Amino acid sequence: MSEKNPKNLYRKALEFGVKRLHKGFDYHQTDIIVKKTMMPRFQSNETIRNFLSYVNDVVVEQIDAVKVIRTYFNYTVDKNDKNIN
Repeated sequence: MSEKNPKNLYRKALEFGVKRLHKGFDYHQTDIIVKKTMMPRFQSNETIRNFLSYVNDVVVEQIDAVKVIRTYFNYTVDKNDKNIN
């Protein structure tokens, strides 16, 4: 067991055999949020496409931050649990 990822025997027993079917939307793909929310006409210009790629990365970081905050304030969930949508 390493100090960075502490797991005890009880936690491993709880996680044994768990198959998560619904993990949510995979928004870490390249520019998937921009493709789903913006008109294709915006993506025809190279300058705007580069800017929207940067905006997509910022939005993904914000979504990840909200997930961390949501698990932090939910006292019934382990803080290090990464399987929460």
